[in-house]
Amino acid sequence: MIKRLKQGLWNGQAPYGYKIVKGKLVIHRKEADLVRMIFDLYLKKNMGVVNISRELNRLDIKPRKGKMWKGNTIYNIITNPIYAGFVRWGGEMAEGSHKSIIEKEVFECAQETLKQRNHQTRQLRGPNYLTGLVRCGKCGSPMHVNYPGAESKRKFKYYVCNNRYNFQSCDQDYVRADVLEQSVIKEIGKLSERQDVITSLVHDYVKHNRLKLPALERQKDEIVGKIESLGGKKPCLSKWLLRNDLTPEAVNYVNSLVDGYMERERDLQEQVWEIADEIGTIELMNYNAEGVGEYLRYFVKVFADDLDFGKRRLLIEALIKKVVINKNKKVTVTLQPPLHSLGFLSPSLALRGIEPRFEE
Repeated sequence: MIKRLKQGLWNGQAPYGYKIVKGKLVIHRKEADLVRMIFDLYLKKNMGVVNISRELNRLDIKPRKGKMWKGNTIYNIITNPIYAGFVRWGGEMAEGSHKSIIEKEVFECAQETLKQRNHQTRQLRGPNYLTGLVRCGKCGSPMHVNYPGAESKRKFKYYVCNNRYNFQSCDQDYVRADVLEQSVIKEIGKLSERQDVITSLVHDYVKHNRLKLPALERQKDEIVGKIESLGGKKPCLSKWLLRNDLTPEAVNYVNSLVDGYMERERDLQEQVWEIADEIGTIELMNYNAEGVGEYLRYFVKVFADDLDFGKRRLLIEALIKKVVINKNKKVTVTLQPPLHSLGFLSPSLALRGIEPRFEE
């Protein structure tokens, strides 16, 4: 890959705006026109990545994959040096052998504009402990923090559904960030005092996981069988490469088949390792309910201490797997294994109508 990079060659699938012809990047005229339009909207119309995605969706312009444009897709295009004639791999960048779609000066201007906008955005943001963990219970989309309203009135932060924000395709309510975060910590504190609930659910959790062992063993054996099957196909293809009458096109085709088998084999092997790790974890399960309760109480106590944002965020990530906002702002909190099944439905309303409950 590094050798190809130094030769100015592209690694992987063709990015939007290009196609691969005989192993080299060639401009895809229709897509390239849209890439230029995206840079124009960003620099000349002063539109952000989200508004650009909305504009493309409004014009009914379809992306290469999926049905609708997203802000992160536009961001990836604006920050990809491939369009200015460069290739990059593993943190290194080199002059590409392909034709550029935009001028280098345009790309550099876009990067500078991006830095300025990011700096302005960071000035408005404070630490959000649940960022990346909150999901919409109505459509399943992630929820991110936003400051609705005019800049002068941005007093509170809210978690907003990505589909509502980007496409107006979901009617999930905005949720106050501070209220949600305080309520989640409060409910974990309540759970930590319910030793009877913790004891019952730890027992059920361990029992449930042990029942999964036979199915996991069968799944692992099936994947191992697929790996062995692929291993038998590669030598047959390799024999073709020894023939003297193969055209360069045929050689490239056979090589692509071999590469495909090897990539599939690597993917399957990773699945085997993941299943083996899960089997090993279940076989060694011996959770102590009292220890779990003590861990939860320790979490609440330490979280209340004067810690910086980074340490609090690490605590959150170690304990909470996801937070789902359901209808009427009912909140389901799923904890990380072995705690993800430890839960109860809170009978009381939390702050300002938010009622977190743990997934049973």
